Amino acid sequence: MDKHQIIMQELLELAFRLEIKVRRERLGDEDVPIQSGLAWIDHRPVLFLDSRLSALEAVDVLVRELADFPLANIYIKPGIRALFDPAPDDAIPG
Repeated sequence: MDKHQIIMQELLELAFRLEIKVRRERLGDEDVPIQSGLAWIDHRPVLFLDSRLSALEAVDVLVRELADFPLANIYIKPGIRALFDPAPDDAIPG
């Protein structure tokens, strides 16, 4: 397993702990493009990940979608948590 696959697995585990159902499916086609992302079905979060995404692309989707959930009180390995925390250069001066 390469680095991105390991990170993806950690993020999928985080989604599980947040009670987000993840569905890996082939989404859309050339005529009807559908992007990976979060949907609410029966008031529950479901994250659709296109099965054709590379591990790196899946990591990008997972980070983008999971960032909106309350992560402060959940243990996340430091290397994974760093994906959610803005770099000091990105911080907004206050």
